[in-house]
Amino acid sequence: MTLQQVLDFLAVAEHGGLHAAARSRGQTQPALSRSLRRLEADLGAPLFERHAGGMRPTVFGQRFAVHARRVAAEAQQARDAVRQLRGEAGGQVRYGSSAAPALLLAPAAIVRFRRRWPDVALQGRSGLLHALAPALRDGDLDFVIAPLPAGPLDPGLQARPLLVSETVLVARRDHPKARVRTLKALADTAFVVAAPPGLPGAGIHAAFERAGLGPPRVALQTDGLVDTLAMLAAGEGVAMLPAALLKAGLLLEPLVRLPVEEELPRYAEALVTRRDGSLTPAAQAMATEFEREAAYLGLTPA
Repeated sequence: MTLQQVLDFLAVAEHGGLHAAARSRGQTQPALSRSLRRLEADLGAPLFERHAGGMRPTVFGQRFAVHARRVAAEAQQARDAVRQLRGEAGGQVRYGSSAAPALLLAPAAIVRFRRRWPDVALQGRSGLLHALAPALRDGDLDFVIAPLPAGPLDPGLQARPLLVSETVLVARRDHPKARVRTLKALADTAFVVAAPPGLPGAGIHAAFERAGLGPPRVALQTDGLVDTLAMLAAGEGVAMLPAALLKAGLLLEPLVRLPVEEELPRYAEALVTRRDGSLTPAAQAMATEFEREAAYLGLTPA
């Protein structure tokens, strides 16, 4: 098995046919077909099935694709690492971030990174760890900054604490519960959450439990911060959001913070990387800038 065969396989899986895949790889269609046949012979299993609309991976191809993407990502990172160590320009850094570090750390960190690495492409992705972990494991992300789950971390990942993120309750200014001061007064309120119970993004469950209340009434689970803000602005319930929205001045009309007196959950956000991988010089520099900004703002855990 060669790296070329792995990349040829991924091209066919992405494009769903030999013609488009061959064009993307700069090969002739017969050459690409031979490459696939050799790979299938090496693995002893068919990787694609042909149908009227093109080609799609078999069950063997689907499983192989998971590993193939990791191989391709590691190969690209290896190229970038060597080039960057030689002082050559180029490469890319791909990171994921939850809302708090994206709002509080990323702007200044990226400005400083750009001064040192102006030719490195940056790609940021938003989300919580449960949503970003598959891309991190597959090598599609270099690192993720997000709250850690309550349970054990994926054994293939490692984390080091970066900052502590506080939360606030938010609703429309004209919401009937916009001025309540206790969680008990919200017992019958519809909530919008950004994750299943037990995960960061659904901290209202922990807050209610700590206050001796029954489970909150969840009316909607969204995929992230933007969707949550949109639903709140439309008058759909109350949500627990990062206090970073207030610090960054991004909690805008018609939304307001509820003056609830109970202490709300705080999350330890961490820099998460693959345990069996290493960051390229550029990715390490970007991660360091996030850590530097967290320390400068006094947000690092004690």
